[in-house]
Amino acid sequence: MSTIIETKNLTKKYGSFVAVDGVSFHLEKGQVLGVIGPNGSGKTTLFSMLLGLRKKTSGEMRVFDQENLDGIRNKMGIIMDQGAFYNDFSAHKNLTISAMTKGVDLSRVTELIDKVDLRQAGKRTFNKFSYGMRKRLEIADALLTDPELVIMDEPTNGLDPDGIRFIRELIFHLQEQGKTIMLSSHYLDEIEKVCTHFLMLRNGKVVFYGSKEEIKAQNLDLESIFSTKF
Repeated sequence: MSTIIETKNLTKKYGSFVAVDGVSFHLEKGQVLGVIGPNGSGKTTLFSMLLGLRKKTSGEMRVFDQENLDGIRNKMGIIMDQGAFYNDFSAHKNLTISAMTKGVDLSRVTELIDKVDLRQAGKRTFNKFSYGMRKRLEIADALLTDPELVIMDEPTNGLDPDGIRFIRELIFHLQEQGKTIMLSSHYLDEIEKVCTHFLMLRNGKVVFYGSKEEIKAQNLDLESIFSTKF
């Protein structure tokens, strides 16, 4: 099993404030890692460093065994509510432009429009999409390059039950394809259903890191660990 992400004492400071404090973990190919913690625990800052959006203060970080992400970005699919789409274009047209930018075969556009169930959107423009539809387009865009690693920051936030179910089924599908997934969520029951490994943060520090099997072996569950640690 190959290592996809590895960090050692990864730290991010803003002046005297420590947002991420000595975080160490590794994510192996095919695993689904759930990052859990209350607001301000360092989840988004950790994700941003892994994606090269923020520079680390100290420690080590490697993605696909590389410190520089420039040559491996097409191996990564990113779902962080930061999709930049044209308001006056349809889902198909937006995705076509993105595919051309990324050098992806345009047949992939129709395939993904079907996969995220946006066919019914037709010619409706992005500025008339519901939040759930926008999220589905963001997912389609993230999957254009058929990435090996998919990173999702709070993918179910703001979604209705159907949207949450769609995200859950998507994660199962990606896992069946052998993809590696890292996601954060406030929904403990959902994250427990889909993840193989868990990383809990509090005040930027790791308070628990382990597999679902390790939790079961100790006769624990995420809720009991979470309530004890937090």
